Amino acid sequence: MRRLVPLVGVTVVLGSLTLVALQSLPADERSRRDAAARPRALPTPPADGEALRLVRRAAAAPATVAYAGTQYLAAWESGHTTSHLLKVTHSPATGTTWRATGTAASPGHQVHQPPDSVLPSVVGVGEVALLTRHYALTAGGSGEVAGRAAEIVEARRPAGATGAGSVAARFWLDRETGLLLRREVYDRTGRVIRASAYVDLSVRPASDPPRADGRDDDGAWRDALDASAVRRLRDHGWSCPASLPGPLPLVDARRGGRSGDIVQFSYADGIASVSVFQQRGRLDPAALDGFRSASRNGRDVWVRPGVPRRVVWSDGGTVFTVVADAPRRTVDRAVDALHAAAPRGGGNTVDRLGRGLNRVASWFNPFE
Repeated sequence: MRRLVPLVGVTVVLGSLTLVALQSLPADERSRRDAAARPRALPTPPADGEALRLVRRAAAAPATVAYAGTQYLAAWESGHTTSHLLKVTHSPATGTTWRATGTAASPGHQVHQPPDSVLPSVVGVGEVALLTRHYALTAGGSGEVAGRAAEIVEARRPAGATGAGSVAARFWLDRETGLLLRREVYDRTGRVIRASAYVDLSVRPASDPPRADGRDDDGAWRDALDASAVRRLRDHGWSCPASLPGPLPLVDARRGGRSGDIVQFSYADGIASVSVFQQRGRLDPAALDGFRSASRNGRDVWVRPGVPRRVVWSDGGTVFTVVADAPRRTVDRAVDALHAAAPRGGGNTVDRLGRGLNRVASWFNPFE
């Protein structure tokens, strides 16, 4: 579990974004904004010792285990099912490659994620800590996935949350290596809404890495923004709430694109993840192949459902792209919150959204 939140890239043509020489607001105004932006502190849910041991082992496993296999991903929403079948190869030395076979509705593509041990730039804690902040963990028995014995860990909604005590997710962790073999995420009624699992998996010594057929050219964004940089962006009109409804706290901020002209804010709670890309400009709907138009509280948005769910819209001179591994209701509420905090202004037309939006990779495996 080298990182929870994906650091995906997006290639676009857009208006300019200035991220240097930002001026500060008066101290009292800054203090007021910072206080309003901070999420409400919640008590840490309980976790039993065996569950903690298992998830910590899973977090460490990709750093020492090489493997290759076939993984399916699926999401269910409003009676509609979307699924992908991926070929996955991983080496502790070179990272992970996901290769998806193309279909009529979704073209094939390949993504490579290099090894990365960098903590999320805003919260500064590891992924296990993020998971245990929001869910009560218990060891939940044993099972079998792809012919391999597995230990099950359950993440339950904590006291005070809607659906308190219900199972939010289950993780099947390989008994031999600790690798995550299967994951299921549930709504508050117990219905499976997202799932991933290996249908076959071979484990190799770390010194014998599995081979990948090339790599995606877009690497992870390494230009991290810390909490002070996020405050400066917020002061100058960028929409970066400290949390999104869920609650999903802001855990990571990055800058990327061709000239550092896109900012990305990632929100996560250990199970659900929402990544928000922002770029100055106005959206050209003709560039949104594969998206359908929709209305959200009287606003025009463009949606591509499935895994991951993607929503694009233009608001006050800024184009927003949300890429989410989260329930539809969570995504809709995030869109509303971002609109409420959106800047006002103009800008050049953003006329192309690149292949970065097709990445599926680590949205479906928080332990990779």
